[in-house]
Amino acid sequence: MATRTKETERKYEPVGEGLPAGVPGVTVVGSGEDLLLDAVYHDTADLRLARSGVTLRRRSGGADAGWHLKLPIEGDARDEIRAKKDGKRVPKELADLVLGLTRGEPLAPVAHIRTRRKRWELLDKNGKVAAELVEDDVEAQTLGENEQMKAWREIEVELVAGGREVFETVERTLGRPSKAPAKLIRLLGERIPKRPKADGVTGYVQQQVEEMRRQDLRIRQDADDAVHRMRVASRRIRSVLQAHRGSRTLKEELRWLGTVLGEARDLEVLYGHLRQSIGELPEELVLGNVRQRLTETFAPREQQARAKVMEALRSKRYFALLNRLETVKLRLNDPKGRLRKTKKRVAKAWRDEANNRGSLHDVRKAAKRARYAAEAAGKEKLARRMKKLTKRLGAHQDSVVARQELRAIGIQSHLDGDNAYTYGLLHGCELHRAENAKKALRRKV
Repeated sequence: MATRTKETERKYEPVGEGLPAGVPGVTVVGSGEDLLLDAVYHDTADLRLARSGVTLRRRSGGADAGWHLKLPIEGDARDEIRAKKDGKRVPKELADLVLGLTRGEPLAPVAHIRTRRKRWELLDKNGKVAAELVEDDVEAQTLGENEQMKAWREIEVELVAGGREVFETVERTLGRPSKAPAKLIRLLGERIPKRPKADGVTGYVQQQVEEMRRQDLRIRQDADDAVHRMRVASRRIRSVLQAHRGSRTLKEELRWLGTVLGEARDLEVLYGHLRQSIGELPEELVLGNVRQRLTETFAPREQQARAKVMEALRSKRYFALLNRLETVKLRLNDPKGRLRKTKKRVAKAWRDEANNRGSLHDVRKAAKRARYAAEAAGKEKLARRMKKLTKRLGAHQDSVVARQELRAIGIQSHLDGDNAYTYGLLHGCELHRAENAKKALRRKV
């Protein structure tokens, strides 16, 4: 069974031998507990985890011996997922979490790091453990055909109950944080291939691919909003490819992924919207077993949609898509003209809707494409306009979908002999909401 903790720490360069004396504002406890830590790090042959700032290790020694998977969050913070297993094989629950990075490539030992550690507790003025300070003597060795050895000393301060003000206090003595990376990254150094950087539209696409990788890790941990954020990143890439005549096959693969993610996300949004709508009604108008029926309707569908997402994210098709996205380069031909054409699609969609040849949902899709193409081109004003438009159109579309669902639930409730009054009432509220949204669009667009 894996456990999760969040760690926030900073590294510092040693200042002579032993712990710096007289750190103002904290009380140092102990004379330095001695620990011997022995860790073997695992990665793919081309170091895919290290390239993304992820480390996977099996460590002995200390209170947290076992397997550790460390995932970057932001700044000094990381998620650490621990599996207390003694075997040399990577635990399946940890290997599954990084499938979006390894893409099925085997994980094997790439480094061996031994650390002689001295550890102190830092207490705040109330006697609580604010942080831990450790001084490490590190001996590190790469594993494989070209073995290398390195040794160094470093100091780490990790927050326990204290806030970031502890860092400010400690740094009066230790100085500014070291720019040295994590131990594994420091050892591997130039062996970690760097992703080429690009500017402009191609750079924008690379940012969205990176966002997809981040959300892949979060989806596998069942994190809130992760499916939505990956879906948005994939949509942004597809919109740019559509605007600039990118690969048709790549666009179709992104459409496939977006459809799978969309089913799970749309159910999440719809369920939340209906629960909120019921909560806004006076209790005397909520007749029958409304809330329970809503749960019974959506819970199995959400589970099925989640299962489809995970099946897709474990597939060779998805791994192939990620591999292609990491190497995509756009050859821009008349970028201003392509952006103008994308804007014209919005105007055409409006005309088609007015002449009953299209829908407001078609306008919304065209506006989203224009928004993301404008973002990629650095046209912030146009992107903001399209964002406001899609938000208003989204409110209308949410109402359309909600009415369809309420009608289906209401019918089934009636057939089961339950009171269907509340579903009809909500249906009327949604219809009124849609009409107001449509009027607002006509006034402002």
